[in-house]
Amino acid sequence: MRCTKTFLSAALGALACLSTAVTAQQDFPARPLHMFTMFAAGSQSDLAARFTAGKLTEQLGVAVIVENRGGAGGLIGARETLRTQPLGYSLLFAQQQLVGNLVAYKDPQYKLEDFATVGVMGITFYALIFNTTSVPSKTLSEFVAFAKANPGKLNYGSLGPSTGSTILAERFKQAAGIDMVMVPFKGGDPVAQALLANDVQVYFATLNTARTRMRNANISGLAVTAERRSQILPDLPTFKENGYPGIVLGSWSAVMAPSSAPAAILQKLKETMVRVKADPATIAQLQKQEIEPWTGTTDEFTAYIKAEGAALAADYKRLKIPVLD
Repeated sequence: MRCTKTFLSAALGALACLSTAVTAQQDFPARPLHMFTMFAAGSQSDLAARFTAGKLTEQLGVAVIVENRGGAGGLIGARETLRTQPLGYSLLFAQQQLVGNLVAYKDPQYKLEDFATVGVMGITFYALIFNTTSVPSKTLSEFVAFAKANPGKLNYGSLGPSTGSTILAERFKQAAGIDMVMVPFKGGDPVAQALLANDVQVYFATLNTARTRMRNANISGLAVTAERRSQILPDLPTFKENGYPGIVLGSWSAVMAPSSAPAAILQKLKETMVRVKADPATIAQLQKQEIEPWTGTTDEFTAYIKAEGAALAADYKRLKIPVLD
């Protein structure tokens, strides 16, 4: 009799959990959601987050409010996402530095497993852009020759130690045997202003950002970090074409939620992001910004960023980049 009661209790408990999960999915969302970003307002990342939030708002029927939490290479935005309640109502418009921070800081105060990917927008690449008033170069080889002749006199803009702008600059410094000084910024717009003012001379910018900045007569580009040439900057060769096969790195963007959120809510968010990505406006937006849509599953993406983290850890050790407290 006792076994029967135990079995019945377990069964009833399981049914109660299932009922709660179904109710959570049916009721979700019952209030506005908050989407945290990792960079300052006005940046390309911010614009992409606001576009995505707008599409989620259309699909979910409640507002998805974008909140900028720039600084510390994205640490602030990531931490805010995890501590905001209730679970399932905070999202992170995550990018590469979410993984990079795990390597760049001794204690980032989160693990990759703390986040669940609910949708991957895609991957874009970078271009090396520079201020022509202080760097008289038309080719990458001329740039390297100038940098070697002027060690330590070129500054490069960095969005944090865990970001692509820094990793690429440090990789390039070692591969080319040149010396450049890192200058940190909280967002892409401040870097662009510093580049125009000649406070920094070099910046690894995402392709769409590079195209925008190169409209200024004093800003030019030298090479891209993709495997093949870009459609929006077709005149720029790849680093691989210039003899630097290790200077290949992309910048991904994904929507994430705390993995501790109810499974039913995470599933509903995943289903919603599938519809967002299928929207013709989303497809057009990705093409406009030279972002390659992610066509794999969220599980495949998790494996991808774990491998990326391992590669970045190797970079930090090989390039002797100091780990921050």
